[in-house]
Amino acid sequence: MGDLVLFLPFLALFGVIIYMQTRQRKKIQARQAQLQAALSVGAPIMLTCGLHGDVAALDDTTVDVEIAPGVIATFARAAVLEVRGTESTFVDDDDADSDDDAATDADTDADRADTAEARPAKPLAREDPSP
Repeated sequence: MGDLVLFLPFLALFGVIIYMQTRQRKKIQARQAQLQAALSVGAPIMLTCGLHGDVAALDDTTVDVEIAPGVIATFARAAVLEVRGTESTFVDDDDADSDDDAATDADTDADRADTAEARPAKPLAREDPSP
C-alpha cells in the first residue's frame, strides 16, 4: 500500500505531461489548417527557409511560388510558414499593443529604405585579381 501511495504522484504527473503535449499538438494542427485555408493565388507568403514570394498556383500537396518576376519554384504546402499581410503564425492573439508594433515596423522599414538609397553599392567581385 505504501508503494502505491508513492507511485500515484508520478503517475499523475505523467498524465498531465501527456495531456499538455496532446493539447499543444492540436493547437498547432488547427493553426496549420487555418494557414492552409488562407492560401490563395497572389497571396504574399514566407516559407520555412525564409524565402518570400507570391503564390502563383496551388495544388493539393504543392504550392508554386513566384520568388522573382518570371521565376516560379514549386514547394510542398507544408513549407509555407506564414501568409504575409496577416498576423504571424507565432504571434499570440492576446497581444494588446499590436497596433503600436505595426506603426513602429512601418517606421523601421522606411528608415531602412532611406539608408539603402544613401549607401553606395558594393562591387560583386574584384576586377583585378592581382594584389
